[in-house]
Amino acid sequence: MNHSLRIRLAQHIKRLRCEAGLSQEVLAEKTGLHRTYIGSVERGERNLSVDNIERFAQALQVPPSELLAPAGSGSDAEILAELIPYIRRYQSLASKYEISDVFQDNGGKLLQVLIKTGLKNMPGREGNDAVDDKGREYELKSVNALLTKSFSTHHHLNPVILTKYRKVAWIFAVYEGIELKSIYKMTARKLEPYFQKWEAKWHDDGGKDINNPKIPLKFVEEYGTRIH
Repeated sequence: MNHSLRIRLAQHIKRLRCEAGLSQEVLAEKTGLHRTYIGSVERGERNLSVDNIERFAQALQVPPSELLAPAGSGSDAEILAELIPYIRRYQSLASKYEISDVFQDNGGKLLQVLIKTGLKNMPGREGNDAVDDKGREYELKSVNALLTKSFSTHHHLNPVILTKYRKVAWIFAVYEGIELKSIYKMTARKLEPYFQKWEAKWHDDGGKDINNPKIPLKFVEEYGTRIH
């Protein structure tokens, strides 16, 4: 490894470690390497093997190529071209879960929730979204807490959808931007006050479908069971 590449790698590892809020001791633990070795790497004193580059990349949660070619080191077009192979791998993984497009309908977030919970996707269903290995169905919802403090439900809520809602457990995923912060599980029974309120509104409005009634994030955090 030439000197300039070694220095660039050292600087980038240190920057990523600091951005992640990790001490050298914690990074050493994550990589399985000694703290003094971490220090010498960050000072540009070590030639890293391919195996150790992979260890650092895994610990810092970046592709190995990112350590050698930091994001922003090329034009936007070059950076996009570098990312495309990883996006294709991302979509390939999503396809295993019957998610046809990670960019559509929160597909990327759905993939993450399915993997974290061990559930299987049920594409094309109205009312219930996933199933476990025992055949039990679940309704999945997600929210970006940086933008809103409530979960959306259904744009055409009516008694047919409510009947399905009442038969399943619910999974609520809480995001901040693209970062998954927590997942809650809740029984339909705990949501019954909302179901009754929506049902009454549907009847009061003469059988008109309700456009996307909400479930407050605060309610989910207070009464749900956190599973992640």
